[in-house]
Amino acid sequence: MSSGPDSQPRTVIDPTTGRPILMAPQRQQRPMHTGPQAKASDCPFCQGNEAETPPETAAVRSVASPANGPGWSVRAFPNKYPANAHHEVLAEGQAHREHPAELDAATWRQCVGLWQRRVAAIEARPGVRCAYLFKNVGSLAGASIAHNHSQILGLPELPPRLALEQTTASALARCPWCTSIAGAERDQRIVYAAARHVVLCPDPPKLPYETWLLPTRCDDDFLTTDLDSLSEALLALFVAVDGSLKRPSFNLWLHRIPGAPFHWHFELQPRTGQMAGLELGGDMYINSLPAAAAAAKLRTGLTAR
Repeated sequence: MSSGPDSQPRTVIDPTTGRPILMAPQRQQRPMHTGPQAKASDCPFCQGNEAETPPETAAVRSVASPANGPGWSVRAFPNKYPANAHHEVLAEGQAHREHPAELDAATWRQCVGLWQRRVAAIEARPGVRCAYLFKNVGSLAGASIAHNHSQILGLPELPPRLALEQTTASALARCPWCTSIAGAERDQRIVYAAARHVVLCPDPPKLPYETWLLPTRCDDDFLTTDLDSLSEALLALFVAVDGSLKRPSFNLWLHRIPGAPFHWHFELQPRTGQMAGLELGGDMYINSLPAAAAAAKLRTGLTAR
């Protein structure tokens, strides 16, 4: 592919909606290491293959291990096929595992700690308004590498969905996420509760098995939230989805607005159904599975472990 200016990542605006679109032609060159043909020996994110990625920006390592070599448990580096100038990957776990439920609690605590540090570092860069953290698991969810990993994009403005949530929440008398937490126990929508975080199915859910992970305190800061509680709740969420839905592909993303009062939360959407014409064309959703039924099903994944 050409290396000219048209091949470089850039942001363009859809003239019909005003929404930003990240044009990133270089991402066509990404190798595919997911699906039945994927081999762990070919994985560029595995220990020993550090030369196949750009130099690391940060890592959690054993004391004696040098940068850009083996010895890490979680490692951050620039995306080799970036969507913009502030696009990082975080490879998670020493072992080659595709499903996050296969990593242990100690590893997830280290991963979440590095998420916090890289979000803060990227948001400190000039021109970045929001560091958007997300995780794609499985080929149906858009993952091109099977090894557990997350991504962070430094964006010059809030994504439209986040801006809409902020506008909607500011017009309400009470935080909508606090309201959802308050009604979740009564409605049997809680999947798991840790000391300071809760996993629940929102009501109404946009799609089947939509799940949120939230701090119980509205004024909690993601960058300083309790690591033990968050990593415990996060692993419980992964185990619930993994065990109850037979290891589906899924997407996880963080909704957080830096420098503004906003009840941050993770949203997880299993790819158990299909996005069709109304969802894609009208930005409206059809869902036949009530939140309480989804939560009950997800809880079976915890008891089966």
